[in-house]
Amino acid sequence: MKNFLFLIALFISNLSIASDNDNFEFINKEYSPDISTVTLELNGLPSAFPVIRLGSADHLVLKFDDLSNQEKYLYYRIIHCNRDWTPSDMRELDYLNGFNDERLRNYDYSSNTRIQYLHYWQNFPNKDTKLKISGNYLLVIYEDDIQNPVLTRRFIVNEDIVKVEVNDIYPSDVANIRYKQEISVSVFTDNLRINNPLQDVTVVALQNENWGSEKMSKPNIFGNNVLKFNKLGSFEWWGNAEYREFDIRSFFRVGRGVKFIDRKKDGTDIILETTYPRTTKNHIAIFDFNGRFFIENWEQVGGSSILGLGSSISTPEIESILNELNGTLSASTLRSISSNRPEDRNIYSDYAYVTVYLDYGFDLKPNQNIYILGAFNNWTPSDQYMMKFDNGRDMFVSNLFLKQGYYNYYYAIVDDNGNIDIPSMEGSWNETENDYYVFIYIKSLGDLYDRVIGYYPYNTNYKNLY
Repeated sequence: MKNFLFLIALFISNLSIASDNDNFEFINKEYSPDISTVTLELNGLPSAFPVIRLGSADHLVLKFDDLSNQEKYLYYRIIHCNRDWTPSDMRELDYLNGFNDERLRNYDYSSNTRIQYLHYWQNFPNKDTKLKISGNYLLVIYEDDIQNPVLTRRFIVNEDIVKVEVNDIYPSDVANIRYKQEISVSVFTDNLRINNPLQDVTVVALQNENWGSEKMSKPNIFGNNVLKFNKLGSFEWWGNAEYREFDIRSFFRVGRGVKFIDRKKDGTDIILETTYPRTTKNHIAIFDFNGRFFIENWEQVGGSSILGLGSSISTPEIESILNELNGTLSASTLRSISSNRPEDRNIYSDYAYVTVYLDYGFDLKPNQNIYILGAFNNWTPSDQYMMKFDNGRDMFVSNLFLKQGYYNYYYAIVDDNGNIDIPSMEGSWNETENDYYVFIYIKSLGDLYDRVIGYYPYNTNYKNLY
């Protein structure tokens, strides 16, 4: 009997430690062509990065569509990760209160749409699953078995026990000082005792929610309870340009970036205005959504946008409105959460076939292709978003399948080794408005995992993002 109990305990203690044979990656990714329009929103807000404070009322809302329009047995598992997004050695009972591998029970069919789909949504943490420690986490949605992944999403739990300060500095790459951006980071450790601060603490920063832009550094100065991360070149990026945009919130009138709309019985075709490379243009300070997208059906909301946006998209307006969501969007969101109902914009918004034209007059190398990148495809090059040359039109063309909403995107040249070059298509300027997300990790001698002890969202124009 003792041996049997020992085996049970051993099994439980090792439960949920990720296997090297897992059939999924520890990145933001969809594994089925039927899965579309995936968002992981902080407190239901589409402009907030998925970082929750440990022990707070913060919650994440996962939303996605299944274009197969068939009910499936979908489940979720949450996996604790190291700072480098490899699975940690933490047991499930060490980082989780409640249960993993619970079924997704919140879903509804689309309504009054030509393209039918099943919309899913789920809150985290919830009454069945609560998180006990800080760190990096991977959310896995799978069908029937964990080896049949549907999608994966990263999120972070932050203890918020150190003060973080971020500042612009002149780029160390003097030759490109007009085209790059660089930040320095200071961490104030008054509320935390650190035995070996220069070794134990690490800062990770990324640009515009794009994990492909991630940079990491150790501190180079410590004194008076302040850690300085200002080694030249540590946190330096191409500024790029303001994002391109198109507005397909309405299928009855032409939005920004749209040339033509053809509403058919079995679907909607949208042709965007022809686009061109921007490397020879000067920087233009326009408001964008820094690569994000937002789902909305203009007719469903009666011509009054949930975001309070009319013919233009404005970052200050968006941030101001989203910070006052206890009146408009949050009321809809909280109502849907409390009643297990979806937001109307998510089930009444239709899909469209969107054609993108690029007039590009330069020769690509044999190992290069042009891709469309943005939050809607995780900034990841894939065949679905590759521009193909059309000899008849003498232009590059791509056909996308997207849900009604407002979208930001870039063009990028990508070679066979996966190197992504945005400035060669979009240009790059130091003046470009960008968001940067800074995370403070600590792992001291004897610690079992990488704790996240601080977080700072920074905007180059507005400084503190929230």
